[in-house]
Amino acid sequence: MTLFRVRKEHNTPVIIKYPFWRMTYQNPGAVYACVNYGEAYAPREIGERSICINGDIGEVLKELK
Repeated sequence: MTLFRVRKEHNTPVIIKYPFWRMTYQNPGAVYACVNYGEAYAPREIGERSICINGDIGEVLKELK
């Protein structure tokens, strides 16, 4: 399972970010992926199973292409 979060709103972490962190923590096979300009972060507890990219989603997608 991969939980992929692209930041849209900074003021609503309880809706997406925190539940994704919790699901990643609770599921040993899960990976948390985050693309966020300026705030790409994952808690230490899931750090080994996290991919955090600090960048603009448009630019990141261009690079992946």
